[in-house]
Amino acid sequence: MLDYKQALADVRFWDKDTDSFFRSNGAPIIDPALQNRLEIIELCKWIEKNNIRSYLEIGVWTGRLISALHAIFSFDTVAAVDLGDALDFGFEIHLPEETLFFEGDSQSPVYVNWRKRIEAIDLVFIDANHDYTAVVADFEVNKDLPNKYLAFHGIAGSPYVGVGVKKFWEELEGNKHEIILPHDDAGLEFSTMGIGIWSR
Repeated sequence: MLDYKQALADVRFWDKDTDSFFRSNGAPIIDPALQNRLEIIELCKWIEKNNIRSYLEIGVWTGRLISALHAIFSFDTVAAVDLGDALDFGFEIHLPEETLFFEGDSQSPVYVNWRKRIEAIDLVFIDANHDYTAVVADFEVNKDLPNKYLAFHGIAGSPYVGVGVKKFWEELEGNKHEIILPHDDAGLEFSTMGIGIWSR
């Protein structure tokens, strides 16, 4: 198995500076990958174990996570969906050159039509609006599209991500795998995020 800690060493994740900025401003208007490094390392191990060859990320911010994962795994198909909120804050969105990109609402009929034109996706990582109604809507839209697994960011619940995803995850039935680890980069001994992976 690849040393994913080393493979991700140069990627900036949510760290102490991001944490401080968030606490002062109420939003992570800064440009790291907005995830917990240790949880993404474990996600990488899961991706390898389950032979994930196609990946769709819903909610990419500036594209740091999807770019890092694709650099490691060279997915056969890599796709992304985002409203472009990072652009409103003066950031650029950087995606792998071969990314199939839909700029728009992940709950819209236009998205569904776009998604149906793509071959089956092994893993859909949902990290968009973390409000309960929004994550339920993203699940309802994507559960019947051709995919193997749906992953949700924010199942631990915290001031960072709110409790919407956690509530949804606790109610969700099916096969569920959790990745919840201490948020070391932020200097915390508990998870502020958490990743849940679901399949039927």
